[in-house]
Amino acid sequence: MENKNKKKNNNMNVIIIVVIVVLAIIVGVVLGLGRKSNEKELDSSLKEMGKSFYENFYYEQVGSSADERSSLLSKFTTVGIKIDLDNLGRYNDGEFKDEIEKFKNSKTNDKCNKTNTKVIIYPKSPYGKTDYTVKAELDCGFGEK
Repeated sequence: MENKNKKKNNNMNVIIIVVIVVLAIIVGVVLGLGRKSNEKELDSSLKEMGKSFYENFYYEQVGSSADERSSLLSKFTTVGIKIDLDNLGRYNDGEFKDEIEKFKNSKTNDKCNKTNTKVIIYPKSPYGKTDYTVKAELDCGFGEK
C-alpha cells in the first residue's frame, strides 16, 4: 500500500513539474512575441523628418535661382545629401527633439547612434522642392544578432 502511495506521489510530482515547465515555455514565448521591433516606425519617422528638413530648409538655402539650384543639386543625385539625427535635433530650434528622444531599439533598449543614424535625400531631375527619393539608415542594433 505504501509503495502505491509513493508511486502516485512520484507520478503527481512529475505531472506538476511538466505542467510548470510547459507554462514557463508558454509565458516565455508570449513575452518574447510581445516585444515587437520598432524599426519600421523609426525608419518612417526619420524619413518624415528628413523630408521636412529638405523641403522647408535645405532646398531654400541651395542656390539663388532655379538654374543654380539645379546645378548644385544635380551633384547629389547618386551620393545623396546626408542629415544625421544630431543635425536634425538642432534644426528649427529643436523642432524634432522630442521625436529624436524616442529613437531607441524597443527590443534591446539601445539608443540609436546620433551620428550614424541618418536620412539620405537623393535629388532628381527637374530638381524641384519635392523631386527626390529618401532613404533612412538606422544604427540602433536592429541588424545585429
